[in-house]
Amino acid sequence: MVRKGHRIRRKVNVMKILSAIAAAVAVSAGAADFHHGLSGTKPWTDKPFLDDPQEFHFAIIGDLTGGERPNVYAKAVDCLNLLRPEFVMSVGDLVQGGGVERPALVKQWESFRKRTEKLEMPFFHVVGNHDIWTGINGRTPGRQVSIDLWKELFGTSTYYDFTYKGCHFVCLDSMEAHEYYPPREPLPESQVEWAARAIEAHSDARWTFIFMHKPLDWTSDRWLRFERRIAKFNYTVFCGDWHNYCTATRHGKKYYALGTTGGGIDAGVLPDNLRYGIMDGITWVTVAKKGPVVSHIAISGIHNGDTIQTCATTKGWIEAPLDYPSHLAPDPSVYAGETNTALIPAEVMEGPGYDWHFRLAVILRQGRVYAAGIEDFEPGKRRVVLLGDESASAQAASYPDAQVFDMGFKGDRTENVLWRLSQRTLSGFEPDVVVVSAGAHNRGVNTPAEIEAARRRIVAQVRAVAPKAEVRLLDLK
Repeated sequence: MVRKGHRIRRKVNVMKILSAIAAAVAVSAGAADFHHGLSGTKPWTDKPFLDDPQEFHFAIIGDLTGGERPNVYAKAVDCLNLLRPEFVMSVGDLVQGGGVERPALVKQWESFRKRTEKLEMPFFHVVGNHDIWTGINGRTPGRQVSIDLWKELFGTSTYYDFTYKGCHFVCLDSMEAHEYYPPREPLPESQVEWAARAIEAHSDARWTFIFMHKPLDWTSDRWLRFERRIAKFNYTVFCGDWHNYCTATRHGKKYYALGTTGGGIDAGVLPDNLRYGIMDGITWVTVAKKGPVVSHIAISGIHNGDTIQTCATTKGWIEAPLDYPSHLAPDPSVYAGETNTALIPAEVMEGPGYDWHFRLAVILRQGRVYAAGIEDFEPGKRRVVLLGDESASAQAASYPDAQVFDMGFKGDRTENVLWRLSQRTLSGFEPDVVVVSAGAHNRGVNTPAEIEAARRRIVAQVRAVAPKAEVRLLDLK
C-alpha cells in the first residue's frame, strides 16, 4: 500500500520527467537540422530555436529631408544589406522637393534611386510632404509637378496595400488633400474609407501594418473614427515627419514615429540623444507568432522601440500629443444596469465647438512630460488643477501664486469629466489642490439627485488618484 505522501511525491517526479521530455521534444521538433553527440548535461540552454517558418523581418528607414547629412543613408543601405531583412519600408520624405522645377526634382529622385538600388531586397515607397509638395492645387505649381513625377516614377496609386506571409501592409498618402493648414491635417475621407475597407477585406491577416508620413493625422476626429472601426483587428502604425523617435499607445495599439536616416536634426541636440529621440538609424521589425517586436538600430547600438521616449519632446520642434488611451476606459458592461447617465463615463463626439479629443491628448502628453522628468514644475509653487467645465477654468484668477493646470472643458457634463478621469488625466501632475466644477450642464437631462451622485463620484475618483491633494468642489450656480 502506497501512503498518500509518497503518491504525491511520485506524481511530482512524474510531472518533472514529462516536462523534461516535452522540453526536449520542443527543441528537437523546432530544430530539425540541429544534431549533436553529447549525453547528460549540455553546454547550452534548453530554449527552443527561433526558427518558426512564418516569422520574418522587415526594416523601415526614416526621413532624409530638412538638410540631409552626407553618407548617412549610404551607410544605412550597407547596414541593411548586412542585416538582410526580407524587404525595406519607408515613411516618406526621401527627397528634399521644395516646389522646385521638374529638372531639379528629377535630379533629386535620381540621386535617391542610385543609392537605393544598392539594396539587395525590395524597397517600398510611402508619400511624404517633401516627396509630394505641400500646397493648394492650382495655386502651387510645384505641388502638381511633384504629383506628376511621383506617378510617372512609381505608378498612379499614391496609396496602396499588399500582403506578405499572411500579414497586411497598408501604405497611406498623407499628401492627397490639397489644403494643408496646421495643426490638423487629416487624410481625406475617401482614402480613410479605402483603408478601412482594405483592412476589413483582410480580416484574416495575422497582423496589419499601416505606414504614413504625418502623425498629426492621428489627432483628427476622422482618424479616431477610423481607429474605432478597425479596433477589433491587430495592427501597428508607423510614421515619420518629426525627425525624432517616439512611441504612442492608442486604443491599446502601438504607434511609432520614426527619426532620421540622414535627415536634418535639431541643431541644439546632439545625434544619439535618446532623451529627445534623436538618432540616425533604421527600425527593425520582427513579425513573430505573438505579434511584431520593434527595435531601433543605430551606430551606437540597438534600442527597444517601446522604451525610447513616449511623447514628442524635442525642444524647438513640433510638440503635439499622439496617445489616445481609450482602452483604459471602464468596460461598458459595468454600466449595463445603470439608469443614471450622469454616472456613465462618456466622450464628447460632437458639438463642443473645439477639438475635445485633441485638448484631452494635450493634457495627457503634458502629464507624461512631467512624470518622465523631461520638464520640471515651477519651483516653490503649489500646483492647482482646475477640473470640470468652464466654471472650473474661471477659478484661475483665484490662484495668482500657483502653477495652474486648466482642465476645464467648456460644456462638459459629469459623464465627460468621469471619462477624462478614466484616461488618467491627472497622471503626472501631482496636484496640491484640485478644484472641481461639474453638473451644471446636466440640468434638464438628469435629476438633482442624479447630478449630486455623479459629483460625489468625481470627487471620490480624484481623491483616489491624488490622495495628497485638497479637493474643492464648487457649488452649482
